[in-house]
Amino acid sequence: MMRRHMLSYLFLSSLLVCLISEQQYKTYDIEVASLDWSDSNVGFILDPTRGAYRTTNSGYDWFLLSNTSNVRMSRVVMDNVQRQSLMLFGSGGQRWASNDAGATLQYFSGNNFNVDVGTIRPHPRTTRLWLGMADCNTAASTCETIATSRNMFASSTYDKVSYPRLRRVEWGPQGDILYLTAAGEYGYMRSNITSGGDLSPVPIFPRNVFGLQITDRYIVIGYVSGTQAEIYVTNLNINPSGVDASLYFAASFPFGQDLPNLGYATLDSDPSLSLFLGHSSSASRDNGWGNMYMSDDDGIEFTLSMEHINLQFYYVDWMRILDGVHIANNVTNYDQYSSRKDLRSYITWDNGGRWSTLTPPEKDINGKPITCTGSCGLHLHGITAYVGGLSTYTYATDSVVGIVMGVGNVGETLQNDISLCNTYMSRDAGQPWKQVMQGGSTYEFANYGAILVMVTTTGQTAFILYSLDEGETLHTFQFTENSMSIQNVMSSPGGKSVLIMGEDTSGSNKLVTVDFSSLLTYECSDNDYEDWFTPQCILGAKTKYLRRKISSKCYNFVHLERIESRQPCPCTYDDWECDVAYETTNFPNGTFTCTLSGIVPPDPPEHCPPGKPYYVSKGYRKIAGDLCQGGLNFDAIKKTCPIASSTSASFTMTSSASSSSSSTSGGDVNPPSGGGGGGGSGAVIAVVIILIVVFIIVGVVVVYKVDSVRSRVMGVIDRIRAAGSRNGRHTGDYSHSFNLLADDDTDDGGGAL
Repeated sequence: MMRRHMLSYLFLSSLLVCLISEQQYKTYDIEVASLDWSDSNVGFILDPTRGAYRTTNSGYDWFLLSNTSNVRMSRVVMDNVQRQSLMLFGSGGQRWASNDAGATLQYFSGNNFNVDVGTIRPHPRTTRLWLGMADCNTAASTCETIATSRNMFASSTYDKVSYPRLRRVEWGPQGDILYLTAAGEYGYMRSNITSGGDLSPVPIFPRNVFGLQITDRYIVIGYVSGTQAEIYVTNLNINPSGVDASLYFAASFPFGQDLPNLGYATLDSDPSLSLFLGHSSSASRDNGWGNMYMSDDDGIEFTLSMEHINLQFYYVDWMRILDGVHIANNVTNYDQYSSRKDLRSYITWDNGGRWSTLTPPEKDINGKPITCTGSCGLHLHGITAYVGGLSTYTYATDSVVGIVMGVGNVGETLQNDISLCNTYMSRDAGQPWKQVMQGGSTYEFANYGAILVMVTTTGQTAFILYSLDEGETLHTFQFTENSMSIQNVMSSPGGKSVLIMGEDTSGSNKLVTVDFSSLLTYECSDNDYEDWFTPQCILGAKTKYLRRKISSKCYNFVHLERIESRQPCPCTYDDWECDVAYETTNFPNGTFTCTLSGIVPPDPPEHCPPGKPYYVSKGYRKIAGDLCQGGLNFDAIKKTCPIASSTSASFTMTSSASSSSSSTSGGDVNPPSGGGGGGGSGAVIAVVIILIVVFIIVGVVVVYKVDSVRSRVMGVIDRIRAAGSRNGRHTGDYSHSFNLLADDDTDDGGGAL
């Protein structure tokens, strides 16, 4: 099979001119354990045995930092605000600090440093402030101390708070420290972190929490009550700090709130929250499948998006292409596989509301028609293939908008044998596709898409394929005299060099760098960019991006590809999904119906303040983040809560008065002692009504005249408004299906049950 690929390379090189000279590549005896970039020019490689290497020209030249020679290096930590401030960590607690991106290093001995380097978290907005856990017991996966410092990059001093059996600490959305203990306590610490600042732990959930994830819009925790597990979510729009326990709400799923027995993972949070819930398999916990659920705007109410998505090695085959566009691999034989899964690839254009197969290309790379019988589609390997050792997976990046690369095959299901697969590309976010290389490969875009490099992952090779026009024209280049087994291809964020990593025939680790500077001769100007529109409506809108023209042979100095505008589309079935408690029935023409699968909700709802609006679902809800306007309308019906009638009270008073008149006219002037005469009853009712009115008036005056009382009342009102907003309604609107407030009386990328 390797021979077939070599013949393909040689055939291409006989037709196209090799544009790179031999002087534009270099080979290093480096094993790349990690690659980190301070900026597009300065980067660091950690070699497990040789030390740390540094580049200042986007990865073409690499130099060993002599201070680290022969040290087993473990991690580079960079400041999130000032990337030139960093620390290098090595074995035995050794560490080096730098404030000039590694140009000079200050050494610190490891005798007084007991912070676990894997737990270090630089502050997202404050420079030279970090967080970590110390005194860690690796076997028990717990630590005893939280350490913080403003001087991580300049000294050895720390602020510490001892807290037992920590499992995780993270910076909260507004700089507070969120923590999770092995006992399941989830809480926060106020972090006005100056020396001696208050770091007293404050529980949010005092026990039973087993997972914590923080996204840009939500905090998600896994919670166990007895033998059942639930997910609680808080929306950072209404709980900005994330520390208000009353604003964590139990997620609602079609099957109820109890999780299945394999835990969960949060995969996406824009424009809605995507939760993957694992399910048990006949093999093991890390070789199974799960279901994907998509939330409403508030991250609380979830509907089923896709069943039986592939799970392998705790990774999920779910690939983001653009906002609202995803590719997922479905296990078709989920109920009967033992060792081999049959996978099919699907794409969604509406954030999981609707899925379809990937349309295969009509011709192969040689122009021959592609024929396929049965249920035919294009199927691509996902991230599980990469962690499984295939060195390839479906790849898309925001820096090269709309372009997707993948390795797979055309047929009924995905081929596990990479030698039976080919390499495919889409320039329009997953529709259409074309074959760009025969056989499987690993690939990389350099200089924000100006350079595409592909290297075979089947057998060994000495050649790369590269393109300067996004795969339209391919060139070959021999980057080494001796063939290598390729492990990966990488580049700096905006650099003009690529790094090829692998092993030679003797098993020695090699790093080859290839410089493309001579092929990109001028900096891109406005004339080198064009408007690119998404090929169809995505989340109810046509989106216009600015991206580099395919014909421009220029280099991008900065990442300029960006969203220019969004134009709403008329609403269609693609913009709607079934509401909570409704089941979907699909039809061949792309339409569907939503049928109530549970108890008919009361109309009006149980909680219905008189005169306030509420909504009755038609069974549909608009997909979170959808911008469509007009067209198909399934909006909920707006109604008004009934106003209590005064007929009963009026009738009582009138009746009593009439009774009194009758008694008087009959000559019975004095009612019997202890009796309930009509006139007396009417008077009592009148007095009660007057007293109620007086108390109401006095209460209103007190609320608006006494500041402390008014602030407490307004706090309660704000809480009600915040809870109301989680249902996606304006303040004062109420959902017909769910109570406004969750029950608060219940006792790392996700949670494992």
